[in-house]
Amino acid sequence: MNAPFFWHNGRGQLAGKVVTFVEDVMGTFGDYITQYGYGALFGLFFLGILGMPLPEETLLVFSGFLVSTGKLEFWPTFFVCFLGSVTAMTVAYWIGRTLGYPFLERYGKRLGMGYTIYKKTEEWFNRVGKWALPLGYFIPGVRQFTAYFAGITRLPFPTFMLFTYLGGLFWSLLFVTLGWQLGERWDELFNLIARNLAIFFIALLVLIAAWSYFRHKAKVKKQLRRDQNE
Repeated sequence: MNAPFFWHNGRGQLAGKVVTFVEDVMGTFGDYITQYGYGALFGLFFLGILGMPLPEETLLVFSGFLVSTGKLEFWPTFFVCFLGSVTAMTVAYWIGRTLGYPFLERYGKRLGMGYTIYKKTEEWFNRVGKWALPLGYFIPGVRQFTAYFAGITRLPFPTFMLFTYLGGLFWSLLFVTLGWQLGERWDELFNLIARNLAIFFIALLVLIAAWSYFRHKAKVKKQLRRDQNE
């Protein structure tokens, strides 16, 4: 991968290290997936969603790249990635529902879920509710928590399935398709993401905050109308 000319600055150097590290990791995963096939993909996404620190988006794009080389087929790849993700989310939901907060407080850090992210995700989930499930897929470090909180707050399971499975469907399909279409240039997408990761997350958080604000404002107006009618 050729480094862009502006990588001499601090951000570029950090991004370069991240990209190099991920390329090495993807090489290892590529050998693993080639050897063990779709079962390896399922296991990686299952463990990643449960809390093991894995670059799931990069894995999805890389899986799409393997499709473009003919080592994997598109629909089985997409389905296995989707199935591994939603199976893990479902397991996390029932863990949260049966074991509650004590489980996360005790084992969250061992699953790569730091206290700060844990508390921020809790606050966010309490604000946006079920919408945190599909949105959380696109926020690394957060998606691992949302299903636990859905279970802890006893979100009805059919509602959990609807929002989680639709979110997982779109998330998996989007990134596998990107990797498939980009082919050997899949690493250019990750290169771009790595250089602009901070900007991406800030923009995403601003959008989420704006959505939460207008949603809250609409609820307040609705409540005022009810009070006036009474």
